[in-house]
Amino acid sequence: YNKKSKSIVHMSVSFQRSEDLFKLPLHELVGLYSIDYYDKKSYRVSSMLVNEDDNVKTFIQLARKKVSSSPYLDNLLLQLVFSVPMIVLFLLIITNRLLKRSIQSFEITVDAVNKLSAHDLKKRLVSDNAPLEIRVLINTFNALLQRLEESFNRISSFSADASHELKTPLTVILGEAEVGLRKERTPLEYQTILHDIIEEGQYVKEIIDQLFFLARKDTQAFTRSFQELYLDELLLDVVEQAQAIAKIKSINLYLENINPVTILANEVLLKTALLNLVKNAITYSSKGSEVKISLYNDNKAFVVEIKDNGCGISADALSYIFERFYRVDKSRSRKEGRTGLGLSIVKTILDIHHYSISIESELEKGTTAKIRFPNLLRDIG
Repeated sequence: YNKKSKSIVHMSVSFQRSEDLFKLPLHELVGLYSIDYYDKKSYRVSSMLVNEDDNVKTFIQLARKKVSSSPYLDNLLLQLVFSVPMIVLFLLIITNRLLKRSIQSFEITVDAVNKLSAHDLKKRLVSDNAPLEIRVLINTFNALLQRLEESFNRISSFSADASHELKTPLTVILGEAEVGLRKERTPLEYQTILHDIIEEGQYVKEIIDQLFFLARKDTQAFTRSFQELYLDELLLDVVEQAQAIAKIKSINLYLENINPVTILANEVLLKTALLNLVKNAITYSSKGSEVKISLYNDNKAFVVEIKDNGCGISADALSYIFERFYRVDKSRSRKEGRTGLGLSIVKTILDIHHYSISIESELEKGTTAKIRFPNLLRDIG
């Protein structure tokens, strides 16, 4: 290749026969013994500079037809043709076994669930040999069964207690009516019978009213009726209302540390809860004793405290006092006209307001009930 004329001055015979393959930009090729590659149609062309002086460059060039395959690629293709189906078959077998195991565990679980009934809520599904995913499902379902069992037991207990509580006064009413019809009686005797029937009827009405209240679940309707109230004034109203009951037993209702406080609450509901607590304190206090009511700030929340010096509650009974129809002294409670629903109603009302209540008591020394009013209060003193 002549650098001045930029043309080829000598070529091999094979170059002449395939000149179109070797028409390369030789003037651009630089670097002794460097190799450059070009694609020409179906050929791969390489050109290497082997000598250079002032006027001439000498190149060795080679052209080779491209091939679409090689022994390595052919061998790799052959391996893939045989290995890929084997791998896929192996994966299908493993997947099939895993699916069968999962489906079998799932079918066993479904069959066990279908065999459960309301009378078998104590039973639990076994998850020992189940796959992890099914085990999580079984554990979740067992937790659901636990909650259902607890709810079912509470419903059964409630139904039995309600039936028993309503049966007693109804039996008394029917018995009084039968006694009155057996023979002619004096007007005074009839008045006594009717008085007993009315008394028992009022007791039944009270139970039914309280059961209806406890059955209501629409707490949103209550919260929508919340308004700003003066808690200290509400306490004074409750004490004034309870004075009539306290006088019968010569019990002194004593107010102390009544601080002015504003709250957001349903007035009727909160008044009902406070009145029930004060009535309980009066009921279980001995004649001539004292019930102390206070409202103070303990730096974390405002607290309404109702304290009596009555018979007290045992430690074993304290955990049950908010359950429906539970009464510490059943004979005394029935005599006093108590239904065993008062504290359940108190707890329900306070839960609606998101207030908390705690009961501290000691036998023969008295009981203290504390209601805490966090976050909804502000001192207006």
